[in-house]
Amino acid sequence: MIVMPANCTGWLWHSLARETGRLGHLYSPGAQRGPWPWLPYALDNGAFGCWEPQTNTFDYSKWERREDEWRRMLFWAQAVQQKPLWAIVPDIPGNAAETIKRWATYAPQVRSCGFPIALAVQDGMTCDDVRALTPTPDVICIGGTTDWKWQTVEQWASFGRCHLLRCSNPDRLDYLEELGVESCDSTGWNRGDRDRRLAGLEEWCRKRANPTSERIWPFACRGTDSKQLSFA
Repeated sequence: MIVMPANCTGWLWHSLARETGRLGHLYSPGAQRGPWPWLPYALDNGAFGCWEPQTNTFDYSKWERREDEWRRMLFWAQAVQQKPLWAIVPDIPGNAAETIKRWATYAPQVRSCGFPIALAVQDGMTCDDVRALTPTPDVICIGGTTDWKWQTVEQWASFGRCHLLRCSNPDRLDYLEELGVESCDSTGWNRGDRDRRLAGLEEWCRKRANPTSERIWPFACRGTDSKQLSFA
């Protein structure tokens, strides 16, 4: 499993990723950068920022303003050599019926970019609902409200490729990996009790480090001076 500290690209994250092979990125529209071979990445869609969890309401006018930025991110990912692991099809957080409606509209558009398509499942969705979708999702991203997400994670982990949205608790990483979850993300690793979270994440990364030298070394040196080491 890899952890995706969303949009974090400071020195700490590069170093830990290169040394352990346990980190990646989840990019929001407008925040894409790199990419770097030692940091595999996936694409979010920006819909979460249009959702008010307390009232479970979605700002459709805000999404309309963000949609162009989301499309620009897809174009960016098509243009770079390193492709995303997957891309989340636009959804309506907390609303299963509306998310299914959007799938029919947006999933073929994302698939036409050549990326694996990910469905952000929402409260009330079942595995049968997902299997009935056309096109079939390549990846399940477990979204929805916090309680529902954690209550159903084992069900979705058995589906196949699975990503957990919004997890910044290092104490839950072993549990997710044992279930076979492929990855998880959060913007919270740099917030709140940052020191405890980062210490726990680093400990988890290092205890099962799996650096991939094929990704790292061909990109480590620039120029002909072997004494000058820099990120490509």
